[in-house]
Order: sequence, then structure tokens, then C-alpha cells
Amino acid sequence: MLPAERRAQRERLALRGALLRLTPPLEAIAEDVLGLVSRIDLVTRDPDGAVTAVLVADAGADLARLGEGIAQRVWLEPRLGDWNQLAPHLGLAPERGVRLLLVATRFDERTRAAADALGPDRVRLAKRLPRGDLDVDLHLLEVAVAVATPLQAQLATLRTDTGFRSGLRD
Repeated sequence: MLPAERRAQRERLALRGALLRLTPPLEAIAEDVLGLVSRIDLVTRDPDGAVTAVLVADAGADLARLGEGIAQRVWLEPRLGDWNQLAPHLGLAPERGVRLLLVATRFDERTRAAADALGPDRVRLAKRLPRGDLDVDLHLLEVAVAVATPLQAQLATLRTDTGFRSGLRD
């Protein structure tokens, strides 16, 4: 096995362990799945049978991976019934659809805003935290709640009882 393949395998193992520590825990059922055009890092199920496609984004690539992940969700969803026939012991719940879990060390504000707009039932963000000197830098996976961008926060604090966003009166 090549060093790059070994590293990728160690990272997937670390990711699987971190997914099991989430609440609710996500159990990996398939890894490195050829999806629509590219690969899905992991396909998981939660205790209720919901399916989550997990994509890992390199630094600065989270927004592009989010777009790719949305396409992967659409590709994966109609295949869940077939997967249930092939592996009924997995107990997948196709009626619940497919979520995307995007994993990165940090997220662009546009990624956070897009995830917030789509909602947590479709897209969740998870932050990779460094783990010592190891290349496998996944010590703990925290589901990050998509926060409002500074512009959204400003707009939310403006007085709206006048009917104008600016706060001006007639």
C-alpha cells in the first residue's frame, strides 16, 4: 500500500470513530463510494435508519464540496430502496431522504449561510479538530450549527417596527 493510500485509510478510520461519538452516532455503511461524478467519502446511517453522505473538504474547498455534496444527495436518494433490498439488515429508512455532512477544519461564511438556508435536515457541518502531530487530524467531530453571517446579524438587529429595514420613519 502506498503512503498516500495508507494516510487516506487512517483518515477514514479516524473519521469513522468520530462519527460514532456524535449525537446521534453515525455508523459507516460504505466508504469511498463512486457517486454522481466523484467519490463520497462515507455513507452512514443514524440509529433511526436515516442516511447521511459524508464529504471531507480540504482547506478552502468547503464551498465547492458543499455544491458537490448537494448533487451527491440527489444521486444517492433514489438508490436507497435498492440498497435496502441488497442489505435489509442495515435498516435504512429511504423515506427520510439523504442528509449531507460536510467535514472541514473551517468553513467559509458562504458555506455556513448556504447550509443554514438548506436546513439541518438536509445539510450539517462538522468541524475537524487537530489531533497532536498526527496527519489524521480528527480528534473530535463537532456538528457546527450554521451561524448567521455578519450581514444577517446586522439586519436582524435593525428596528423593523417602522416598516423599513433602515429604521427610518415616514
